[in-house]
Amino acid sequence: MLQVAKATFIRNTRVMLRAYPWSFVIGHILAGVYTVLFAFFAYQYVFDRQLDPRFASYAGSPDYLSYAILGGAFYSFAVSTLMNVSRSLITELREGTLEALLLTPSSRKGYFLGNVSQQLMRTIFEFAVILLAGSLFGLTLGGANSGGAIAVWLFSTAAFFCQALVLGALMLRFRDTYITQNTLFVAMAFLSGVTYPVAYLPEWLQPLSMLMPLTPALEAFRACVILGKPLATSAPALLHLGILSLIYLALGTAAIRRMEKRVLESIFG
Repeated sequence: MLQVAKATFIRNTRVMLRAYPWSFVIGHILAGVYTVLFAFFAYQYVFDRQLDPRFASYAGSPDYLSYAILGGAFYSFAVSTLMNVSRSLITELREGTLEALLLTPSSRKGYFLGNVSQQLMRTIFEFAVILLAGSLFGLTLGGANSGGAIAVWLFSTAAFFCQALVLGALMLRFRDTYITQNTLFVAMAFLSGVTYPVAYLPEWLQPLSMLMPLTPALEAFRACVILGKPLATSAPALLHLGILSLIYLALGTAAIRRMEKRVLESIFG
């Protein structure tokens, strides 16, 4: 498995350095920076620095700019992880290499592990650039619990990987990437509390936000970074994140196997 992961990591890195995926990196960075700018200008000139009294109780802090900037940066990280992992198999299909991959006895776990490991390089770079831009517009990190934030970031990477398996199976099923992924990304931005607390959503929508791993991940990450709380205080959010990860992992693994079988049948049937 590790050998397959290493080979996949090296191949994807070479492709990233030599071909088109740099456009995705730049696009994700710009999307995150746009979120930062939108939050800044809305707070400064639309809301005139006035917040709803309920915001501090919902968010745990009156620092809206840090809240929104961290939300935009983490959302960009989630989108990058989901996109890079979920598109791997359908990219193989479009390039004509999927049947060769499926017919080899190589570890499928190693293949996906190589994909998620390689994309970590991209997301770390993207995340750092967005945080740097955010620091120019009001992001404060002086009291952050860095160790807890890194731990939440790693747990979230695993959760988004599990969700990406389900998304990848849907892409193979419908032979589509843009409509499938963009529908999910819009739902995540709207439901997961990226720029405003989930409590502002209508009550009938709030349970849907609990199905998104981004929701508890953002809650735990903000608690560590904005409030400087120890990781133990975010145990309920991390437990929620872990349960969602296991559910998505089970669904994604089963769905990927089924889609692989259908693809082989369509090719050789």
